[in-house]
Amino acid sequence: MHLFLIAVGVTNSATDAYSTGDPTFPLWVIAVGFALLLSFYGWLGARSSSHAVLTAQPFGIPDIFCASVLALWMISVIAQSLNAHESISLKAIIANSLFYICLIMGIFGVIGFQGKSAISIFQLKPSRFPKAAGWGLLWLLITYPLILGAQGLVQRIFGSADDSQLIVKYFLEHPDLRHRASVIFMAVILAPVAEEVIFRGYFYGVIRKYGGRIPAITISSLLFAAIHVHFPSLLGLGILAVILCLLYERTGSLWASITMHAAFNASTIMALILWPEAISR
Repeated sequence: MHLFLIAVGVTNSATDAYSTGDPTFPLWVIAVGFALLLSFYGWLGARSSSHAVLTAQPFGIPDIFCASVLALWMISVIAQSLNAHESISLKAIIANSLFYICLIMGIFGVIGFQGKSAISIFQLKPSRFPKAAGWGLLWLLITYPLILGAQGLVQRIFGSADDSQLIVKYFLEHPDLRHRASVIFMAVILAPVAEEVIFRGYFYGVIRKYGGRIPAITISSLLFAAIHVHFPSLLGLGILAVILCLLYERTGSLWASITMHAAFNASTIMALILWPEAISR
């Protein structure tokens, strides 16, 4: 099992209406509808960007080096995972959790080594949490239709077979408290914090300073989507990543994107608990 497997689970539970078994809507109608939806959210994104508050952050040469090494390592993981048989176990989840913690500590350490504060750079002071978290929840409510629309379009094109991420299947197959608690902790707490620090805080921040916003959004979002090595969720994850970047720009605090990320994962887990039959069919 590769690392970063447990992050965002876009499952077919919320997109059954788009399955190929439903002939009500032709593919071209769904595609046009999604294009219109994407255009509308693109307009909202442009308006939000005009109110961005994120400033250029004090990343240095050591950050360029470390971010580049980490990105190259992730690309190698993606390449190795394409033809690999993967599975999940409780030990693997624990190992994944420890690795997330090590990555966070490593990033904070590199920043601290340069005499800077990661808490200040990422605006993770406790006083910033309430307002930023509110923005995160609001953005999730507003943008959820676009994420579901992207996943629905993929399902309509490639079929409605069981395309859930491995962690979703693991959660359904292990109903005992120990296994489910480990998945919930990873998906709702640890993964959102770690992945927002890595992808939005570090990758996006470093690329944004030295390459600009558009390259930063594009590269960090593609890497975020690809590292999950789950083709059916690729479009939905990519769009989610772009939204998280824009949210970070709008608020200037990683608390906002962490909250949105965590709430999105929590909604998926809630669906797994309440409607397991719909997901496993």
